[in-house]
Amino acid sequence: MTTVVNGVTLTSEPLARNDRARSNIDVVIEFFSLYLRDKERFYALWVEDEPEVLTPYVANDVATCQIGSHRGWTAVRAFWDPIHDDMQGRFDWYIDGIIPGEDPDVVVVRSHSDVDVRTRGVWGDKHLSYQGRYVQIFRFEDGRVKSFEEYYDTAQLNAVYGA
Repeated sequence: MTTVVNGVTLTSEPLARNDRARSNIDVVIEFFSLYLRDKERFYALWVEDEPEVLTPYVANDVATCQIGSHRGWTAVRAFWDPIHDDMQGRFDWYIDGIIPGEDPDVVVVRSHSDVDVRTRGVWGDKHLSYQGRYVQIFRFEDGRVKSFEEYYDTAQLNAVYGA
């Protein structure tokens, strides 16, 4: 089964046991559909108080052995703004699996991307083209994203973009 929902390709059927989990899955799909397209609507999906982005092993330009926690609106905007503001081009998302947790406010996503963008700002003036594979964990509070945690192959990142 392959379906396209708001520009996001779903390669499997998202299954949910209850309405709250289903509603949270809809927010996940909208999250990916707004990537590089509508920053203000993207931010409207998040909780008002203390949102958080967790990224694996990232420091500056190269993956290292530490975890990055971006907590609160100042840190979350500092993380997402350069992606939304300084990348132009194609950033297509494919959701390969959506796994609602036992807690309906936790949703795990297996995804991949096909990226072909021109960067500026903190990224420098360069062309980036890559296909990424990810596992993302979304935590929700009252139907809005409380935290977004992402894991990807840091060895691949270092091989392509490392020093």
